[in-house]
Amino acid sequence: MDGLLLTRRERFRNYSEKTALVVGPSLVLALVALAMGLWVDAVVIVAIAGTTALALGSAVRTRVGAAVLGVLLVAGIFLILLAVAWFGSHPIQRGD
Repeated sequence: MDGLLLTRRERFRNYSEKTALVVGPSLVLALVALAMGLWVDAVVIVAIAGTTALALGSAVRTRVGAAVLGVLLVAGIFLILLAVAWFGSHPIQRGD
């Protein structure tokens, strides 16, 4: 279905569902970070996920694709946060 004959309400509902499926797993990660007291990480996660979900909500064709992209997005955000934490705690070699 190409969506040409959908009403404005149906298009908005489809967009909202796809956007929620993209951003949902990231919000769970943000809630876990918030429960651990990492409020800065939670804000960063919500900011990245929100902007990405707004763009992908209209680009994704199916709900399954939106769910898969949501899982990939949360995995990518987690890996970025893991790398930043590792670089931040990694000792720098001093040239004595």
